[in-house]
Amino acid sequence: MRSLIIATTLLALAATATAQTSVRLADEDGNNVVRANNMQVTSTADRTVITLDMVLDSLRVPSNRYRAFTPILRSNDGSQQQRLKTLIVSGRTQDIVFEREGIDPLYADNCDNIRRMNGQPQSYAYTDAVSMQPWHKTAEVLMESDLCGCGDTLRSQLASLGTLAKPDPYELIALANQEPNPDKPDLQLHGSAYITFVVDRWEMKPDYMDNRRELRKITDTLDIMVADKNITVKEIKIHGWASPESPYAHNRMLATNRAQSLTDWLRKNYQLPASAFAPAEATPENWIGLREAIEGLGSDVLPHKTEVYDIVRNLLLQEEREVERTADATEARMKKLYPADYTYLLRNVYPGLRRSDYDITFNIRQFNTLEECLQIYRTKPNQLSKHELWRVAQTFQPFSDDYNRVMQTTLNYYPEDEAANINLANVAIQQHDLLKAETLLQHAGNGSAAENARAVLCIIRGQYDEAARHLDRAQQLGLDVSRNRQAIEILR
Repeated sequence: MRSLIIATTLLALAATATAQTSVRLADEDGNNVVRANNMQVTSTADRTVITLDMVLDSLRVPSNRYRAFTPILRSNDGSQQQRLKTLIVSGRTQDIVFEREGIDPLYADNCDNIRRMNGQPQSYAYTDAVSMQPWHKTAEVLMESDLCGCGDTLRSQLASLGTLAKPDPYELIALANQEPNPDKPDLQLHGSAYITFVVDRWEMKPDYMDNRRELRKITDTLDIMVADKNITVKEIKIHGWASPESPYAHNRMLATNRAQSLTDWLRKNYQLPASAFAPAEATPENWIGLREAIEGLGSDVLPHKTEVYDIVRNLLLQEEREVERTADATEARMKKLYPADYTYLLRNVYPGLRRSDYDITFNIRQFNTLEECLQIYRTKPNQLSKHELWRVAQTFQPFSDDYNRVMQTTLNYYPEDEAANINLANVAIQQHDLLKAETLLQHAGNGSAAENARAVLCIIRGQYDEAARHLDRAQQLGLDVSRNRQAIEILR
């Protein structure tokens, strides 16, 4: 089964701040307003990049002067700061001087110089990158403006362009779905019918006592299956049980013949291949059911419940051959030692021990085209295999309502399937329901997609060392986990 990356975001985007519509960077006379627009700060594992648009339309620079603008990153506690590249805007004459004699030494080691065309619209797309520092994640971005062109930082103005928020882990994580196994195995339906037979007889009488109602438990299911062209009934198996009263050999004969009688009745009423009717099976005496019934009774109806229970339990601890040899003596002992308890069991419990279990094995045909899968999903989604439901899900945008609904439907029908648990856990993570995701991942196995999902849970919770261990296992199983490793580096 393949593990597929299904949800990724632009990993470079770790934190973002946007400048005010107009940051007033003005000279002493209140003129020369410069706008800093569209500021964005992005962080990777090793670099912090700042971009912004400097709008110079209202800036006037005398021919022999310059103006300087320097972004600064400052930690939120003010203890650290880092200057970025300076933008120098020069007048005509000053620009020529810079070309001949070099830039002002204060800025020369890290600057861009452009000439200002006074009176004309003009802007500059600023960008610079510096080594990423942990405190950058929540830093404030300032703009230092040297509007006198004298390099005197005491006369420079500082304006805040924005404060960065801590990166959102949900914008960094990458999830991986697991494609389910494409096999479509046979299915089995199990149930029990309490068919009543005449005492010491085994002829099947549909209208005797409540038999018609009990038979409907089987026939209603078979009627639906036989009428559905997508379903093939492969086998019907009846297993009969008798209660412990009467000799063991006699009960074997009754249980076997009654199970065969029900099988013959079904064969007569359903035009299925002869191979669909398995030989009837039987358990002569239902001591297992008796033990379970006693466990649920109180001492008010069974004064010697513990003693009676021990008698039954001790019989069942023996090997099958020994059970057959000692069953009659065990029942006789229970009847003799605790007659009131035995009478209650005979009247109220024994009738329920006489039952006919049925197992119907069937298969549902493969739906080979996507169109068929979509049609069946709209009408009979329970007929789709895990992989067919997966194909339906791929027609929707990941984590859309329709997509999520298909993933939930898959788990409803296949609650033990690892892929179904993994894929719905990814949905839960996207919905910020971490408790649900954690619960689902308990049933998701230890494949690469499951380990990746566990790593993502740890990343969101800030458990980076544990996340790294899960990513190691996912990578060893062949999954590309580089994005989530970078997420840890950014968030740590």
